[in-house]
Order: sequence, then C-alpha cells, then structure tokens
Amino acid sequence: MKRARIGKRFWKVEFETLPESLQKTASYQEARHYVGRLPAALENGIGFCLFGSNGVGKSSLLACILKAALRQGYSALTAEMPEIPAIMFMKKTRADEEGNFDTLEERMRQDDFVLLDDWGAEGETEFAMMSGQRVILSRVNDLKPILIACDLTPEEMTARWERAGFYRIIDRLRAVSVITLLEGENLRDREEEQVRVKLGG
Repeated sequence: MKRARIGKRFWKVEFETLPESLQKTASYQEARHYVGRLPAALENGIGFCLFGSNGVGKSSLLACILKAALRQGYSALTAEMPEIPAIMFMKKTRADEEGNFDTLEERMRQDDFVLLDDWGAEGETEFAMMSGQRVILSRVNDLKPILIACDLTPEEMTARWERAGFYRIIDRLRAVSVITLLEGENLRDREEEQVRVKLGG
C-alpha cells in the first residue's frame, strides 16, 4: 500500500468496517458494484467520481476501491490534487523502496487506477488548473480509470473550470465515469471523539 501512496489512516479501512450510516448510502452500493467489475472498468477506462461535503467519507470509500484493485493485482496510485502541480515537474532522483525509478508523473499516466483526492483544493491559478487538466485528460484519452473525490458539487466544479476557460474536462469525465453524490453525517466528529480514547482515556 505504500507504493500506492495510500495513507496509513486508511490501511485498516475496509468496505465492511465503514460506518453503518455510510454503508446505507447509494454511493456505497455503487462503489461495491464498481469493485465487482474492475476488469470491465479497466478495459473501458471507466472511473468513479465521488462528490460530497467535507468529512462524509469520500476518501475512505475510494480507498476501499483502490485497495480492492491492489488485491486483484492491478497497479494503483493515490495523489492529492494540491500536490499535482509539483508532481508534474518532479524528476527521477532515487529509486523507491521497491527499486522503481518511475516518477509520480509517469505513474499517474501509466498505473491502472489512480485516485485524485480533494479535487478543487488545488486552487484556481492557471498553472494549478492546467496541471490538473493535463493529468485528467491524459488518462481519459488513454482510457485509464480515474477515481476522484471532490468536496464541491459537479455544478460548482463545472462553473470553476468554465471561469478558467477549460470547458472540456467535466464533459469528458461524465462520459467515462460513474458520478455519484455522497450525502451523510460528518464522520470527522466521530474521529474527534476517538482521539482521547486512543490515548487511553
């Protein structure tokens, strides 16, 4: 999971261990359905875009999909959208723990499944948005599935990209993605309650 850059806080997260309230959502059911059809998703370049408020469990749900892909032998990568501009210009400096010299930029293009977390948090500068568009359109054009988590609604993201003069990206994603809106309680409140419990009192 380290090579896939899945955060340690998601290592023990599984579909079965997600909060019951999340398991009752349509987004959860669609995610389970998607995992059951990963070969078809990869063959056809079909991704999974999850929109919803902050803290409702989008990243956890997508991490479950990515871990399922790893278990089925696919290559996978997680990238935070705010780091995309920097990643695009990183150079090969050293091998990773497994001796691979591929840059993250190359892996974002080549890996079977890529999770772009926190879409919209990269900002609205021309450089940041062009970097994000470059990654997304490259994968869409090469029929490579993208998993996306976004705190904004599809309409808000469409308006943001249109203001910047980028009109193609949302339409392209709609054509090759399962798009779902996750609504529910803020799970961060539960995490906050567990902080002192984890410290032993």
